[in-house]
Amino acid sequence: MRTKKYAKMMAIVLAAASLSGAGMSAMAEESYEPVTVKFWNGWTGNDGEVLMDMVDEFNDENPYNITIEMDINSDFQNKIAASFAADEGPDMIIGVHTYKFTYPDYLIDMNEVFDKTSLEKSDWVQSMMDTCSLDDRTYILPFQCTGRYMYWNKDLFEAAGLDPDTPPASYEEWTEMASKITDADNNVYGSGVSYTDVSSNLQVMQRFGGQYLSLTDDGGYVPNFEGNAGYKKFLEWFKGMMDSGDNPMESDTSSMMTAGQVGIMCSGAWLNQGLQEVGLNYGVSVLPYGDAGAMNPCTVAGFAVTKYASEEAKEACFRFLEWWYKGFEDTDTTAVEHWSLDLGYPSVYTPVTQDERYKTSELLMAMTADPDVDTTYMAPSSFPEPFLLANEVIDPLIQSVIAQGADVDETLTKAQSDAEAVIEKIK
Repeated sequence: MRTKKYAKMMAIVLAAASLSGAGMSAMAEESYEPVTVKFWNGWTGNDGEVLMDMVDEFNDENPYNITIEMDINSDFQNKIAASFAADEGPDMIIGVHTYKFTYPDYLIDMNEVFDKTSLEKSDWVQSMMDTCSLDDRTYILPFQCTGRYMYWNKDLFEAAGLDPDTPPASYEEWTEMASKITDADNNVYGSGVSYTDVSSNLQVMQRFGGQYLSLTDDGGYVPNFEGNAGYKKFLEWFKGMMDSGDNPMESDTSSMMTAGQVGIMCSGAWLNQGLQEVGLNYGVSVLPYGDAGAMNPCTVAGFAVTKYASEEAKEACFRFLEWWYKGFEDTDTTAVEHWSLDLGYPSVYTPVTQDERYKTSELLMAMTADPDVDTTYMAPSSFPEPFLLANEVIDPLIQSVIAQGADVDETLTKAQSDAEAVIEKIK
């Protein structure tokens, strides 16, 4: 990519070549007053390193005299909450789709970016944009969908007499294949579903029995736990593999997968890097649909501009976002493309999915879900506290059955009343 100094020099040369006489004396290089954008987020892992590289690149290359001053903090959630409570904050953040409920008064309507840049709203997967919006107001400009995928160890499949290129197409097949892969003498388990990984488990459970709350005609919510045949089937499926010895009673099954001890498991896109580093022969695909039908529940993360950004800072944020998704004229690989090509995250920005490098990536294409299926996670998109529901109801539900052997029907009945208490709490 060309440097900012080079771009400015060429602008002067080209302008000089096209002007003469009085025009030359009137010509002056377009200049921009320096603007610093305060950008906060909590992306401290490998994705944070890529984010830092991208921000450094923008700071070096942009011709607008913009400096993105980024603060990556592992305590970001508490920091931003305290900042907003004190009626102050950064110019831009990375947030999740639930911020439309958590901080609606602190975030601007991101639809404005489509009026002031070349970005087009239709270039995003519609379901992802809908997840980040409320009442026609967009709070988060999405760039990452954090879903869950099915991984399988091809060598363990082959050792068990299974086709290494044909993963289970259903959860019944998952059970059957897991039983063939398990090798107790070598500490190998056919399945590696972690009973403590609520973020993964509730996505699988949703595929069995649908969303955990339904929207009533009067705009209220009713829990779907008691008598839910799909949830019961999930819990019995999971507990059955534990009881048979085909799934370990372990919390860190990702490490076991990396060590070659697990045949099939569910995890996020970040698992790819660890598996590739150790050279594991593996496959990945979207999770099978369950009895609840086609869906791809996920958390959507993206950029938000706060009300504390001055007009100059807001304009600078928009220029950065335009660059993030579209680059400059001579950009070979945009930042959002790096996010998929370098980190292995499937894209929610459709121009990326049309890039030949993306389409020829077996890994990315395997994880790219049907854009037309529902992505709503846990509850109707208008429900403001889905993660409270997960922590106070769904996680205890799963752990009580799997780790403590509680009766499934009784536990689902208790979850029903616990969910009703959550609904009452947020009124």
